[in-house]
Amino acid sequence: MNTIFNAIIVHFDEIGLKGKNQKFFVRRLVENVSQKLKTDVKIGAKKLVVSWPKNKSWDQIASLLNIIPGIAFFAPATICASKLEDIKINSKKVIEFYKPQSFRFTARRADKSFEMDSLELSRELGSVVLDAFPDLKVNLKTADIDVRVEVDKESTAILGQQEQGIGGLPVGTTGEVLCLLSGGFDSPVAAYLMMKRGAHVNFIHFQNQTINKSGVEDKIKDLVKILSLVQGESKLLIVPFADLQKEVIKSVDSKVRMIVYRRLMYKIAERVAKQNKALALVTGDSLGQVASQTLENMSVIASATSMLKLAPLSGTNKIEIINLAQKIGTYDISVRPYGDCCNLLVALHPETSARIQDIERAESKIDFQPLIESAINKIQTFTF
Repeated sequence: MNTIFNAIIVHFDEIGLKGKNQKFFVRRLVENVSQKLKTDVKIGAKKLVVSWPKNKSWDQIASLLNIIPGIAFFAPATICASKLEDIKINSKKVIEFYKPQSFRFTARRADKSFEMDSLELSRELGSVVLDAFPDLKVNLKTADIDVRVEVDKESTAILGQQEQGIGGLPVGTTGEVLCLLSGGFDSPVAAYLMMKRGAHVNFIHFQNQTINKSGVEDKIKDLVKILSLVQGESKLLIVPFADLQKEVIKSVDSKVRMIVYRRLMYKIAERVAKQNKALALVTGDSLGQVASQTLENMSVIASATSMLKLAPLSGTNKIEIINLAQKIGTYDISVRPYGDCCNLLVALHPETSARIQDIERAESKIDFQPLIESAINKIQTFTF
């Protein structure tokens, strides 16, 4: 494809609404795109102009741009001088490349001094193409290709077939968060959604007693590797949790074990988050999905710490979560089977309306603090 195209045009999503802060968001998107494509990126009029990366096909480029938050749409482009004859010649080349049965042109002028207005230019280019390829048809509603022509002062970009980005805000523009990552479908999707809102996400995993420790650890690492494709460098902190798990199983009524268990996770996660300058904890909680995710239980669990908790899947159905997991590439990893002993924590009839005073009373009978400190001191850190 890059025989006729020499650049990629990237258009922003919500960045265009950011007013005085827009430059900050645009600079971060430039950094993110440049890091992924390993090429030069220039800021144009409400867009990025990306030099075609060496030794990369369009499919490779698109697969990277498709998952960068902050992009509304992107397309391969040929850049020419903002002279009518040059624009005509290169517009014909784009049509000839795609060989559509129907087409339309959509011209946009950042340079209002250009000799034609946008509608006149669109019509002129359509006429030129019909003269060159009389078998083609103009279709303003459902054309095989809509060739976008963006006229700036010095140069004009003629865009090929557009592809949708994932929208949102560039990663790193809204702060650091720490995601409690399990091996299931929910928490990886929650992390992805926070990346779409501009957060940089690091991960904490609580390593339970399991019959397949290495398998679980590999699974967690593979999930973080996939999510790192979206945001770049990611940190994974693995907390050895078996001793705390055993104490909960031994000392806590089975009906509320999972609640106490998760409160302990929050207490450790808050400590780690503050050490890593994260401003919030992220979970994959979905309201009503399991017994620990009733409003009453979620409230009791969240009260274990004062740190802000974000649960982007709260109102999302399971099938929607699974569909998102398939879209972002975490499904095949999350679905891998592994054996653990979490079933020891779940009662046949677990508490669904826990009261904070009852939970705190149960916790006060056990000295968890030495086990918490031991777990924090033994955390393993991995960077991807």
